[in-house]
Amino acid sequence: MLKIRPHHILCMKAYIGKGYSQKFNENMEKIIKTLKENVNQQVEVVFGLDDICSKCPNNMRNGLCKSQDKVENIDLKVSKHFEIKNGKYTYKDLKYKVYSNINEDKFMDICKSCEWYYITNCKDLNLKK
Repeated sequence: MLKIRPHHILCMKAYIGKGYSQKFNENMEKIIKTLKENVNQQVEVVFGLDDICSKCPNNMRNGLCKSQDKVENIDLKVSKHFEIKNGKYTYKDLKYKVYSNINEDKFMDICKSCEWYYITNCKDLNLKK
């Protein structure tokens, strides 16, 4: 079962092939493809390193991210805005929780401090219905 941290639900929708490294990109593309092919797949929401983090160069291999405080804060905002807790969901249900309730104010509260906000078109991609 894939493990996904809350803010990565938004990252996956906005992913455009840019990432931290080739290994990271390949892993992200594999996870997105797997979930698109089976939206009814069960995933486990975790508030910590997930399967996307596994190939990230910011993963310090001790269960923490180099940007731990920042990503924890972003995860908590996603959890609060979309009522997502630790546990198992179908990917389809997670997408529904987020994308049936997202608006520009929530998006900006969650993502405005993210370094990727200025690199990708994540705002438009995430607000697109």
